[in-house]
Amino acid sequence: MENFRSGFIALVGKPNAGKSTLLNSLVRQKVSIVSPKPQTTRNKILGIWTQDDCQMVFVDMPGIIKPKNTLGKYMEKSIDSGVRDVDCVVFVTDGHKGISDDDVALMTRYSAGGAPMVVVVTKTDICQPETLMTQLAKLNGLPFVGEVYCVSAKRNKNIDMLKDGLKKYLKDDVKYFDDDDVTDKSQRFLAAEIIREKILLLCDDEIPHGVGVTINKMTYDKVKKMWDIDANIIVEKASHKPIIIGKQGRMLKQIGSYAREGLEKMLQAKVYLALWIKIKEDWRNSDFMLKEIGYDKKEL
Repeated sequence: MENFRSGFIALVGKPNAGKSTLLNSLVRQKVSIVSPKPQTTRNKILGIWTQDDCQMVFVDMPGIIKPKNTLGKYMEKSIDSGVRDVDCVVFVTDGHKGISDDDVALMTRYSAGGAPMVVVVTKTDICQPETLMTQLAKLNGLPFVGEVYCVSAKRNKNIDMLKDGLKKYLKDDVKYFDDDDVTDKSQRFLAAEIIREKILLLCDDEIPHGVGVTINKMTYDKVKKMWDIDANIIVEKASHKPIIIGKQGRMLKQIGSYAREGLEKMLQAKVYLALWIKIKEDWRNSDFMLKEIGYDKKEL
């Protein structure tokens, strides 16, 4: 295809920098869940944007953390593998919180692979202009930073400008995915992630790190035009189970209601959703449970 360009672009940064919101805005569809809780993104997720002249494959990484268990080590390896052989690394930093020395150290680390680095400063809709300019000055003189873009993914501000700017880094002429593909993940994976997103949004801080979701059944009834989804919510402590159930089952009902709404939006059909809570102590250190939930080392 004449003048067609394609390539892979890694999105890296600290937890809650806005990577997942940015990815969803870049591909104009929700493919990565969003919450204010750390470790929301655990898997490497592809978001695909295709136009007549290009195809950008964005690789959304987990937030960069110091690993404390097997799941954390999986996430760290996922980042390291994800920045290999990409055409460009986009370092995402929260403009509202400011650009820290840790951010600069991480930029240095992930520029070492040799791929061009673009810095995207997010959440500029809630930044004071004078504060933002002071923060941006910290990027001056960093030889590995090619360009800087200030965006608000939530409001789609400067997103098209960013995509236009990233086109110059695309090196291939192969269409890796079909025109209507927006992610590499299956519907089952996305369904589990939507359920987990609602748990993150609704539950106390001690719950999110120790929760996972597995899909037991996901079938479509062509007659009823309805999806039947049966899922397990995995917790690692017995004390977490009553918190997720809530008083008289209210929390679980609310999780189910919010999740059903998100699933129906994704699947464009009615959904019957059944949720079950299973206790699997210390599952984040179990290779078997990690694979069961969807964190497979073979993908790294």
